Amino acid sequence: MKYKILIIDDEEMILSMMEKCLGEEFSVYTAENAKKALELLNVIPDIILLDINMPEMDGLELCQLIRGHISCPIIF
Repeated sequence: MKYKILIIDDEEMILSMMEKCLGEEFSVYTAENAKKALELLNVIPDIILLDINMPEMDGLELCQLIRGHISCPIIF
């Protein structure tokens, strides 16, 4: 069973690169904004990689919302 990683970043190139680098070892889920990230929480990731500087909702605000739903490590 592969560990699940949720990567949240507004830069498409970073999401693509991270998915390519980690995709063979992990199940990688990506979100380009906070809204999509919240929709993906039903996946229940083992770890979240989160960008701090994003439009609409920054990473710190999103972290507070995520903490209300799941408990997993979050790396900024």
